Amino acid sequence: MLQTLDVALGLSFIFFLFSVLVSTTGEMILSWSNARGKMLWKALSHMLPEGMRGNSVTPMNDFVQHPLMAALHRQTSTNDGVAKHFPSYLSNSQFSQVLMDLLETKGVEAKAETRWEQVQAGIATLGDGASGSLKALSRDAERNLLPGQEPLSVFQFLAGQWFDAVMDRTTGMYKRLSQLWNFGIGIVLAVVCNLNTIAITRALSTNDDLRAAFVQKAEASVKAQSELAVKLGVEESKGARAVFDEAVNELADAGFPVGWNKTTAKAWGTNPVSMLFESLLGWLMAGAAAALGAQFWFDLMKKIINMRGTGAKPASGTANADGEAGMVGPIPPAGLIIDGTESRQG
Repeated sequence: MLQTLDVALGLSFIFFLFSVLVSTTGEMILSWSNARGKMLWKALSHMLPEGMRGNSVTPMNDFVQHPLMAALHRQTSTNDGVAKHFPSYLSNSQFSQVLMDLLETKGVEAKAETRWEQVQAGIATLGDGASGSLKALSRDAERNLLPGQEPLSVFQFLAGQWFDAVMDRTTGMYKRLSQLWNFGIGIVLAVVCNLNTIAITRALSTNDDLRAAFVQKAEASVKAQSELAVKLGVEESKGARAVFDEAVNELADAGFPVGWNKTTAKAWGTNPVSMLFESLLGWLMAGAAAALGAQFWFDLMKKIINMRGTGAKPASGTANADGEAGMVGPIPPAGLIIDGTESRQG
């Protein structure tokens, strides 16, 4: 049982380092292509559509070009250019603030008097796509009024809730996109590094010294609460790459076909067919592991270490004479016998 946990811990440590590299590479690509901004653009296109351009829907131009929104992105002459430079994040307060100012401005142009009438008149000036959802929110605002409340403030609150609900769904879509990218990048890097999951598992299962070394590395990483597993950046990526290269070299030095070296060339030359199928399966498994993310493997390492009995001591409880965590509360006097719900002094 302990050997199985040690093998799992060693694999988790390698996948943790590999996932940091993959996640950093994937995030750099997605940031360069402004994937977050484009997803936010698409979400606003469904919330406040302006019109169709081919097969794509664009967000309401007055909303995108509002001064408070225009300050967040680069001004261009085309919607495609705006989408490329659209901000990655937008809070519900910013959304509702821009929306309210836009509707009130349109309501003033329609000669409405009170602010609530201006908002309703502004909604009426919008196209069918954008006005439908906002009309539903205005009706809800009037129905859900409490004593002392104004429909204007309730409408603004409901608009913020609507935005949050859409952003939750958009965040889920972005996470799925990130996992897909990580899977693809993971397979590519697994082939480049020849990270064969099957060979690594075999190495950790049969080599006691190698397994002990990786268990020690994993315990040290968890004990130090390495930020490498949580934060992604250039410096973290460089650190992960150095440790990852060291891990691959240790496996290769142990005589297992990991990495591209003389040992690998000999293994492929001896039995190329079996090595091909084994490597393909091992690379796919490494890509799937990278798609789970570094945080998943870091948390798994902590759980395995706790299962091995080497985790941190519980925070609660008192220490006994041997200095170990003991029972909470005073020790009962000698002769006290507890039987069911009754207790008696012997």
